[in-house]
Amino acid sequence: MRDGFGNPRVYTLPQAEAPDWNSPICFLLHGYNVEPQGALRSFTNLFDAVRRKATLLPSLLASRSWLVYWAGYASGGLASGKTLTSPLTYASQIPSACEAAAALRQYIDQESSGRAQVTLIAHSLGCRVALELLDSYATLATPTTLDFPLVVLMAAAVPTYFFEDLQRLWRGALLPKVSLVLFSEKDSILTGPFRIGQTIAGEGVLPRAVGATGRPSGGFWSQRVSTQNKHSGYFDDPATATEIARVLGQAAPRALPERGSEGMVLQSEKLPANELASRSPTERRFIT
Repeated sequence: MRDGFGNPRVYTLPQAEAPDWNSPICFLLHGYNVEPQGALRSFTNLFDAVRRKATLLPSLLASRSWLVYWAGYASGGLASGKTLTSPLTYASQIPSACEAAAALRQYIDQESSGRAQVTLIAHSLGCRVALELLDSYATLATPTTLDFPLVVLMAAAVPTYFFEDLQRLWRGALLPKVSLVLFSEKDSILTGPFRIGQTIAGEGVLPRAVGATGRPSGGFWSQRVSTQNKHSGYFDDPATATEIARVLGQAAPRALPERGSEGMVLQSEKLPANELASRSPTERRFIT
């Protein structure tokens, strides 16, 4: 996410304007071992799922969302795409997630003039990027003037002990007005390879993941929803789509029962919902 001079690199597609920092905006953060094309495909599927469940696709997603590409996979150097061994490099991608958060923080500070309303929707190790970003603002000597109304964490590849033992990122977890955690005990990636990778990275001994347990069960997450998803199943999951539509103020036509939510439930602030913008997925804006 940075150029040779250490500055964040920002790209927009042709005919796509830069974010309007005077309006609420949303950053979409993909996970580990995901190429740009795969990230676009996944979030396009999520938008389609939300559209099917909501009365309208919330305008925050339809016209004010930006996909953030970060180097979460092992590339072949000058060759395009990821290497065959990329899935085995998880431990070395954790610093990449931290660097991506720092670059995104620098971009937001430079472009927003300290005044913005930013929602974050993240998956897997992208949740680490989101929480590192939030923590960088939460630990400032003077409170940030930025507003973070909502963070959505799907299959969060972040150790639970960071929060349970007040080790890391817990201040950032408390910064958003509403935090929605979608987790699954059937996530074989988070119950297996994640724990080994975190141990190799020196972050605990076989720690449990937020995205596999929903923990901590109280105090940090305003809403916790248990799902039956495998690691990448959230993007097509109707229950996930329903929950995201709900926290964005675009409720599904029929009320659905809460599933596995043991934490305190807060009423989310309704974000502006203007007329649905007619954009194709490839016309959405991206930051890298």
